[in-house]
Amino acid sequence: MDNTKKITVRQLLLLVILFSIGSSILFIPSGAATYAKQGAWLPIVVGMALGVPVILLFLNLARRYPEMTFVEISNRLLGKWLGTAFSLYWILTSFLAGSTTLVYYIGNFITTQIMTETPEYTINIMFIGIIVIGFLLGLTTFARAVEVLFPVVIVLFFVLILSVSPKIQVEHFLPVIDFGIKPFIKAVLLQVNYTSITLVFFLMIYPSAVQGGIKASKALLVGNLIGGLLLLIITAVSVGVLGAETTARQFYPSYALAKRINIANFITRVEVIVATFWIIGLYYKTAIYFYAMLKGTAQLFKLHSERILVLPLGLILTVLSLVGFPNSAYQIQWDERTGGVYVPTAGLIFPLVLIAVDTFRKKKKP
Repeated sequence: MDNTKKITVRQLLLLVILFSIGSSILFIPSGAATYAKQGAWLPIVVGMALGVPVILLFLNLARRYPEMTFVEISNRLLGKWLGTAFSLYWILTSFLAGSTTLVYYIGNFITTQIMTETPEYTINIMFIGIIVIGFLLGLTTFARAVEVLFPVVIVLFFVLILSVSPKIQVEHFLPVIDFGIKPFIKAVLLQVNYTSITLVFFLMIYPSAVQGGIKASKALLVGNLIGGLLLLIITAVSVGVLGAETTARQFYPSYALAKRINIANFITRVEVIVATFWIIGLYYKTAIYFYAMLKGTAQLFKLHSERILVLPLGLILTVLSLVGFPNSAYQIQWDERTGGVYVPTAGLIFPLVLIAVDTFRKKKKP
């Protein structure tokens, strides 16, 4: 690939940060508070630490075949039939457990919290339309936009944190350890699953489409740790301001936190503006999933360019986002039972299998 068509290490870093917080910034505080109560920040710290070996696993696989994507590696190591089966499962996971779910999130969030009279399909079509336009223009154009939007995310994030920090009550963090081992493990796995294991889908971009190739490995690690730090801050502040019980009950606790902004009884009701950084994060996380599915499908069927798939797959995504989840209760159940199996299988078991097969083959050679 020509270097002019590759994204920079900085762009990769920013994409990883936004991908790591993406939907997590809406749901991690609630999930962590449900399982770990006042100590909701503890499983996030542990999850950040456990995420490091997971990412090192991905980097190990990428280092073995630096010019190949995950789909190409699967087909090379496992052969035509088994490699195709692996790739199809992996692509469907990025599509169903990734893009489709996140588009539902954004439609549900906006129509239930911000624009309650607007039909959900309108939001979904507009959201997917922007993703489609981005990839019709190319991956590098899409990546350059993140350099413009990332400062907006950071500024709005810290505006939120600094605005509600005076409302933090220390007693909301006590007692720190008020949970059992099993709930704590569930909270840790939630963190790792949402923010680290899903980074496997960057193997459709890294290292083959990144300037510097394998030398850009630090971007994945550093980006994920920065994303985890932002989640740690928002979770701690949510518990400190709202309390553990209220945080656990809220479907969107960080949005409820933004509603608490009140500066001198003059600056109030600015949660919609603050919500901008959630929408940007969700956009980039959805887009990475979509690109993994798009590029993977094109390579699987040996198409000359993935651009011819952008519109048809965008239409399919629109339909699935509207019919896939009949209501929020079903979506929560699907995330816990089905999505909780799909993602670890595609993001943890599959890379381990590929590394094991590659190691065995190299040892077998004389």
